[in-house]
Amino acid sequence: MMCIHALPKSHAGMLSFVGRLLCLPLVLLAPAPLAQVTVGQETVGQVAGSSPQLPLPLIAAGTPVDAPQAERWNRIVLLARPRIASGDVQALSSSIQKSVSSLVLTILATVESHPADVRPGETKPPRQFRLRELGLGYATDVQGELRVVSVAAAGQMGVNLGFVGRQMLAENERQLAAVRTVVRTSTLTMFDTRAIMLRQGRHQEMVTRHLVWLDSRSGRLGALLWLLQRPAAGEPQRLVDEPLRWVAAGTREDRAIHVDGQEFSLLGIPREQAFALQDLPPGKSIPWTDEARRLAARESYDSESLRELTVAINQALQALPRDSR
Repeated sequence: MMCIHALPKSHAGMLSFVGRLLCLPLVLLAPAPLAQVTVGQETVGQVAGSSPQLPLPLIAAGTPVDAPQAERWNRIVLLARPRIASGDVQALSSSIQKSVSSLVLTILATVESHPADVRPGETKPPRQFRLRELGLGYATDVQGELRVVSVAAAGQMGVNLGFVGRQMLAENERQLAAVRTVVRTSTLTMFDTRAIMLRQGRHQEMVTRHLVWLDSRSGRLGALLWLLQRPAAGEPQRLVDEPLRWVAAGTREDRAIHVDGQEFSLLGIPREQAFALQDLPPGKSIPWTDEARRLAARESYDSESLRELTVAINQALQALPRDSR
């Protein structure tokens, strides 16, 4: 198997960037009426600094992306196809631009249901839903269908990644494996990823925080994302002064990328800061409440602080005009 170090130097910086850029997991949100953010029956993962943060599962190669009847990976959270869109686009060859767009960031969920207790006056037992897991991967077109692919399985799947695509996917897989859960319950998962964002004409390093949840009564999935400042050593994370972003369920994102030619070396080698996401995924901006702002940048949550955060987020969501939900 070829390793990343086998790449020509002119490509290595690009692939390092793509790994970090494409592994920015996007999110989804429930349709109207708004699904309530609920903590669920148990909290596992990073709780009050006890156990280490747990990795998100990686989706097995060959898994179909759109399989709502499947036992596992039956809900689409996000499909994001990157595209070199603005800035010094001419600094990149057409082959690299094509390879960037051939791999689709894929975030899927496994949602389970079972009969709930019958309430007085009900004749049919309602269903109770549970968010069993979230998973990450990269998908590509396989005989007209999007399927998750890996470097190891591409040949068996009949997928010709090409030299650049193969090395790009290898780096992307490494980056996905590093994503960690902040907190998880039976109805929600929060996780962070590193990001380089285009802000005020500059490429800035940030952290994207994702909160994906499930309404246990309706089975609707939902999500919010927001930006955090990357802290200096020994300092706490801080919230970026931008609204929450509410993104529709099952979003297929055209992930626009900006290129900064000033971040290329004299030899034309792109540094990591040469590429940035133009924006968060399309959705509705939601103003922060004071309480949600106070809690949103914590590095860990226990049951009480997580409950407080979900209450504050629900208050922010309910402040939206009815016709914009």
